Amino acid sequence: MTVPAPVWSTLSPPEKRARALEIANELFAREGLDVPMPALAEAIGVGVGSIYRQVGTKQELIAALVIERSRTLRARFLAALEADDPWAALEVATHETVDDCIADALTQTAWDEAAFASEAVRRARAGATEALAALVERARAAGALRDDASHEDLRLVFCSLRELAGIGPESAHRLAELVLRGMRR
Repeated sequence: MTVPAPVWSTLSPPEKRARALEIANELFAREGLDVPMPALAEAIGVGVGSIYRQVGTKQELIAALVIERSRTLRARFLAALEADDPWAALEVATHETVDDCIADALTQTAWDEAAFASEAVRRARAGATEALAALVERARAAGALRDDASHEDLRLVFCSLRELAGIGPESAHRLAELVLRGMRR
C-alpha cells in the first residue's frame, strides 16, 4: 500500500492528491476515521507535510472524500433518470447506494461535520440530493409512487446505513426494500 518516495516524487500534484485520497479512503475503511495523520503519511510513504500540501488538514481530507462520494451519487442518480423504467431505475440506484453505504467508512457524523464546515461539501451534497429528488419525482410522474413518498424516505435509509453498516448487506438491502415497498403505489 505504501507508495515508494521516488514514485511519489514523480507524480504531479493532482496525482499526489488523488493517491493520498485513495490511500486515506482505504485506511479509514480498515481502521476508522480516528487514524492519525502520521499513520496516513506512513501508509503513503511520505511526510505529514506532503499530505498537508496536497490535501490539507484531516478535516479537509474527509471533506474531499465526502465531495467525491456526493459527486458519485449525483452521477448515479442522473444516469438513472435516463433509464426506460422509472421504478426499476429508482430500485437499482437505491440498492447500489445501499452497497456504497455498507462499504463506506465515512460515518454520517463525518458527512454532517464536513458539510457543517465546508460550503463545497454542502453544494456537492445538495447536488446529489437534487438528483435523487428528480429520480423520485420521475417515478412519481410515472405513477409508481404514493403521493406522500419522498426522496427523504430514501435519504433516511442511506443516512441510517452509514451508522449501521454492521448490520450487513442482507439486512441493509432488506431495509431498503421495505422502504421502497412503502413508497410504491
